[in-house]
Parts: sequence; C-alpha cells; structure tokens
Amino acid sequence: MKYKPSIYNLSNGVTVILDPMEIESTIVKVCFQTGARDEQPNEYGITHFCEHMMGRGTKNFPRKKLLDDYIEEHGGLRNAATGYSALVFRGKILPENINVLIGLLGEQIRDSLFLPERIELERSVIIDELRRMMDDPEEQLGYFISNNLFGGATLCYRTLGTVENIMSFTREQMLDWLARRLSAKNCIICVSGRILNHANLLKCLERNFSFLPTHDVPVNTEIIYTPKIIHNLNPYKKNVKLRILFPDIWKQTFENFYNQKCVNQFEAFMSRRLYRILRYENGLVYDFSGASIGNERYNWSGFGTETSRDNIAKTVALIAKTAHDFYENTNILQKDLNRLRCQNKLFFADFLESADARSRMLISFYYDFGCLYDYRDAIEMSSRITVEDVIEKSRGYFNGPMSIVTQGAEFQADLESVWHENFK
Repeated sequence: MKYKPSIYNLSNGVTVILDPMEIESTIVKVCFQTGARDEQPNEYGITHFCEHMMGRGTKNFPRKKLLDDYIEEHGGLRNAATGYSALVFRGKILPENINVLIGLLGEQIRDSLFLPERIELERSVIIDELRRMMDDPEEQLGYFISNNLFGGATLCYRTLGTVENIMSFTREQMLDWLARRLSAKNCIICVSGRILNHANLLKCLERNFSFLPTHDVPVNTEIIYTPKIIHNLNPYKKNVKLRILFPDIWKQTFENFYNQKCVNQFEAFMSRRLYRILRYENGLVYDFSGASIGNERYNWSGFGTETSRDNIAKTVALIAKTAHDFYENTNILQKDLNRLRCQNKLFFADFLESADARSRMLISFYYDFGCLYDYRDAIEMSSRITVEDVIEKSRGYFNGPMSIVTQGAEFQADLESVWHENFK
C-alpha cells in the first residue's frame, strides 16, 4: 500500500491533507481543534449538543432523514463525534461521488437549522446518552480519575456535560459557541482513500469551506496534577479495578519522539513480564495492560488491571516488586527487541491498510507536532532502538509522584504502604 500524503491550504488558511490510497472508497474528516477541554463548567456538554444539532437538518435538507437518504443514494454514510479536544465531522463514500460528501459536510457546518423544537427533542436523547455512559464501569473510573487527580481537565469524561447544563442550553448559546470556536485556523480536513483528481478535489474543498472565518481560537491544555491514593467505592461489585500512574519523564514534543518510543518499549516489556507473573504464575488477574491518561502536552502512564478485593494487596505487592526488579535489572535480550519490532511492523501494516487509521493519525499528529506523520520515519526510528537506549531513556520512570486509583468492592489494605514496602 502506497503512502504519500501531501498538505495544502485553502484561501482562508484551512489545512488540507490528501492521503491517496489504492482502495475503493474515500473517507473525509473535517476536524476542529476544540472540545470539552475548552468549556467552562456552565458550558460542559455544549460542543456535544451542537454536534447533535448539526446532524438534524440544514437549509437544503431540513430533516435528518433527507440528509441520510441523500448521502445513501450516492453510496455514502456520515457521522460526527465530540471529544476532549476535537469536534469531527466525517463521512465515507464512493470516490466518484466525493463532491457530494464534501458539499454535505460543508452544509452541515455552515447551514444547520438548530430548530427550537428539535433542540427540545434532542435534550432527552443526550441525557439518555449521559445515563448510559455513567452506567459503564470504565467510564465511571475514567471520570473518577479525571475529577480527583486532574480537576476534570483530562480526557473526554465531561464531554456530555451535566443534566442541568443539557437542560439549560439555548439556541443562541449554541450558535454563539460555534461562532467563537469554529475557525479556519483550528480546522484540518483530511481525505484518505481513492482520490480521482487532486486538483478538482481541492477546488471542491475551496468552494465548500472558504466560508470559515479566520479568527484565533484559544485552547486549554493546562493540567494541574494532584497525586492521590483513592478508592471509588461500589459495594455491589466483587472485584476491584486498579490503576497505578506516574508522570511521563519526557515532555510530549516532537524532539522527544524517539525518547518516548524507547520508554514505550520499556513499558511493553515490563507489562508483559507483569502479565505473566500476575496471571500465569499466580492466577491473580484475568488481564493486565498499560494505562495512560493526559493530553498532547502532559501524560501519565503506568499499569491497569482488575482483581478480587481479597487479592488486591497481593496484586499491588507483586506489581511493585516485579516493577522494581525489572527497573533495577532490566534484562531485555536482543531477540526480545526483534520480536517487538516484528509486532510494530504488523501495526504499521494495519495502519497502511486502513483509511480511518491513517486519517486519524495524520490529523492528530499534525495538531500535536505541526507536521505530517511519516510512517517510514517511524519504522526507521523503531528499528534503531537499542536495548541500551530503552534502559537509558526510561531512567526516572518511577521517580515522579505516584497515584493509585481503585474502584469497586471495599477492601482494608493500605495500598500506598504495600507499594513502598515492596518497591525495593
């Protein structure tokens, strides 16, 4: 699969990434760098509410069914999503009908109606979505971590807002929010898939997105971290979810990209060892993985698993002891590194074959680092990582202020003491 993305700018400054692929469909994503992180407490949920309303009807297609029928008649589909830092409108279509999809996405952003009666109907839909999210144990844990460790300033757990906010938003508030937050300066359009004519595609994008204004849009990337040992009690659960987190030792910058890759390798080897010991040698957990939380500037990484309340102390003790032994006596063989390189190559193969993955990576990488993602450079970088670099770049991994977060059944163990007693 070929990989040769190129970057352009529309007349108003919108960044356009064209990523041709030898497949039989085309994906278009229009991404604005704004989301839940940029909302004040009385605005939590407003970006998500706007996203819903921008799919409920436009001037030319006043009902949602007309929008859906029109795109389906041309072999396409559309969707949208709101996250912590992005508002995305996307669609997939047969390549010969790309102009239809681009025109429809442009109209959704420019000419959505926000009819009062439909706003009222959508309130209950979004509240139901909020209830479903808060019933999900993983969402509950993420919300608990975000609120208690990071003041609600990480990930997308405040994206849906609160019932009070959802009930209070007016049409005028939503339109004003969009006018302030949507700009050519924080917009990236990525087209991945079959591109029949680059020049015509760029002309079509110009026609449909030159309306975007060019004002600056501030973003909120600051995080205040308060390390804690905390438990989110749920007496109806028999198991305990566990997250152990440490601040990343390298800042999230392009210059540190190689260093962070080395740390990622260290984490991968350490997680494999912990998984083997916890599951196959001691039978304490079903699954074990790395854990991560943060944004494009700051990140916290560590471990994530789940076990019974009777085994939580033993699990933390084994994690601490194994992690310390691995850190102090990092024993990575060249054959281990080679095996992980092969796994990375498989990841890159999956990446090359997926228009969705390519467009997602191209957009996020450009937002984070201001340049195109180059998978060849990533492969080359991975191939030159040495065992010595993995050890050197991961020094200090456990030096930052630690947090231990648990959720579920009640237990009596002092996990902070358990950690310090065994991390030696």
